Amino acid sequence: MLLPIHLKQLQHRLMVKHLLAVVALVPLVAARAQTATGRVVSRATGAPLPSTTVRLDGQSAGTLTDTDGRFRLPVAGAAPGARLVISHLGYQAQTLPLDKLGPSVALTEFSYQIGEVLVTYENIRKLLLKKWKIDERAIPAVADNLLADLQQTDSVKAKRLRQNPSSLRAMLKLARLVFLPDGTVKTRLWLFGASGRWEFDEEQRTLRVVGAKGEADMMTVVELTATRLVVRDSKANRQEEVYLPVD
Repeated sequence: MLLPIHLKQLQHRLMVKHLLAVVALVPLVAARAQTATGRVVSRATGAPLPSTTVRLDGQSAGTLTDTDGRFRLPVAGAAPGARLVISHLGYQAQTLPLDKLGPSVALTEFSYQIGEVLVTYENIRKLLLKKWKIDERAIPAVADNLLADLQQTDSVKAKRLRQNPSSLRAMLKLARLVFLPDGTVKTRLWLFGASGRWEFDEEQRTLRVVGAKGEADMMTVVELTATRLVVRDSKANRQEEVYLPVD
């Protein structure tokens, strides 16, 4: 008669132990349900995509992936059927239901038309992100563009530079364009400097250099190789400018 009692006690203990294990898992499951996690990679290479934006659809705020492409996004209170929007410059954005999120998300890279060549975002970064100087053969064209712009803002200075072509040429020989990974482009012209940005036109699939004045100061990249950068100003009657990498 003692054996059944022992069995009942054992069954009771096992049930309690199982119940405690289930209860212990509840906070963990709840925590996971309130935080979306994953990793964003390139579909073509499998490499992680840092600085990818991850947000809930309809919300402007979100989070960025780390250097390994990983993210954690609080989603507490998200509506049933909520969707994540995952986007990275140069890649096709992806929208997927929150409950369909897997361990990784692969984004497809866009190709951009630079002259007659299709170039991917990552290749553009490798080619563009360096310091450039004006090709000496292109200095007259750059000088004409500079004087035409300066004439509209400071005709006195434009006249002074026209009267000193050798000084203008010497200044342009020392000019530098520096493209940075954060999307900034810095112009160093003698003792002066200015900042703009380089960006992709997703509709036209082209690369643009935009100055401080925005659309009024925009140039399109028409050629980009490891040894040559050619830009064309959006204004009428402007000549193409040719740059070479600084040694």
